[in-house]
Amino acid sequence: MERVLALRFSTDDRSGFSLLEVMMVVSISTISIAMLTGCLVSLERGMALRATAVTLLAQMRAMQNLASTSDTFTMVWLDPYDTGYRLLQGTQTLEWDAFAVGVNYVDGYLQLPVHVISYDNLGNAQVAGVIRLTDGQREDDVRLYMGTGWQTGGWTA
Repeated sequence: MERVLALRFSTDDRSGFSLLEVMMVVSISTISIAMLTGCLVSLERGMALRATAVTLLAQMRAMQNLASTSDTFTMVWLDPYDTGYRLLQGTQTLEWDAFAVGVNYVDGYLQLPVHVISYDNLGNAQVAGVIRLTDGQREDDVRLYMGTGWQTGGWTA
């Protein structure tokens, strides 16, 4: 004898999900993912801003240290129209860097009287002021003090 398996299709079968239920789950998932993505992008931009400020601060301290341990002055040349800067010892460029994508000076300029921070052979800064970095929502300040005072960084909400 042969056995034949027959599939039953009926409209009374309630074992699956309706189209409305599936669409609700998909729309709630999409909204949740969009909100999470927005939070992560904001967090990433904030961390890029903080990392840029800390890197600039560390390089300024390194240039001050280099000036105080050598017979040659050093400079941090900040481009007032772009987001790049150079590290110079005497007339030689040691390094050229740029800020992270999206990080800029406030209003496109430095809050310093000049855009060149120079350190003499004793490590004394010849200019004082604030370098205010922003990502459009948050700001981070790097403060520079004249003389042998070190630079400081701070987060501004």
